[in-house]
Amino acid sequence: MKFKQFVVAIAIFISLLGFPGDALAHSVLTNYHLQGEALEIEAVFSTGEAFYNADVVVHPPADSNLPETKGITDENGLFLFEPDYSVMGSWAVEIGEGSHWDKLMIPISDRIIDLNAISQVHYHSPQRHHHFGDQIIVAEIALCFGLFGHFMKNKIRF
Repeated sequence: MKFKQFVVAIAIFISLLGFPGDALAHSVLTNYHLQGEALEIEAVFSTGEAFYNADVVVHPPADSNLPETKGITDENGLFLFEPDYSVMGSWAVEIGEGSHWDKLMIPISDRIIDLNAISQVHYHSPQRHHHFGDQIIVAEIALCFGLFGHFMKNKIRF
């Protein structure tokens, strides 16, 4: 294999795996409203499609001894959050995983959910969710250096 062909092959490999296309370019939008004493959370993609069967993790306030609760959204992207109103503090609800993720901080005080006090943890905030895509790019770069080192070590002529 000639050197130019090798460089082109590596460039094509990186471009195909390292940069997501338009099909992956959508985000999660989270809407919520009270339904009785529960909070109905709706997760949809920016395309309007429901985020069905999305993993949901409910974290109780840090000073409580309650375990986290896990669930999934239904076929319409809905999840019903029913907190224990005897436990005051900020509850966290994470929806999705990887790059399709959102997190709501829901304060409970005086046995009510104050819709105006609910906040969203944004993708680029310091509490950012870990993303697998970042690790793939690092692995691709390491693979390229490894292949280059292997070819140089064995003195393969291009």
